[in-house]
Amino acid sequence: MRTVTKVILGIVGVAVLLIGWWLISPLFLEETVDEGLPPTSLDTTVEEGEAEEATEPPASEDDGAATEFTDLAGVFMDGEKNYETSGNIQTIRAEDGVYLRFEDFQTTNGPDLFVYLIQPGMETTEGISLGSLKGNTGNQNYLVPEDVELTQYSTVVIWCRAFDATFGTGELNPQ
Repeated sequence: MRTVTKVILGIVGVAVLLIGWWLISPLFLEETVDEGLPPTSLDTTVEEGEAEEATEPPASEDDGAATEFTDLAGVFMDGEKNYETSGNIQTIRAEDGVYLRFEDFQTTNGPDLFVYLIQPGMETTEGISLGSLKGNTGNQNYLVPEDVELTQYSTVVIWCRAFDATFGTGELNPQ
């Protein structure tokens, strides 16, 4: 009977240590990401005869389609408690959609961080998840789903699922 109790206590002890490490280790570890810009249509190769046409501004009849997208930018601010976040946010049009780009980004590391888009006054979990935070420092890109209107979902939130805490926010405004 004593051997079974020792084994159970050992298993519980190891589980507590693993969970404790998962929760506390991000405070001491840094995850740095340095992604380049997403591939844009300007980066594609242009044939020699098309080079002049590519540099001309679009015709006035295409202006309606070009104005559908508004370039947005913002700055990250600290979250609740002692969570510090800084850096710049901007939208980038790319071949495969619109990206949010974080530049000079830095936030307090956490065990379970996610990037969300929310509307003003909305709870974070009701917003649109762009996935896990790739790293707590550095330049990174997040693809925005096609059906999301960034002028409505204008707040970017770095949210910790484990602690249900906001690590940082940024407001997107027209440039």
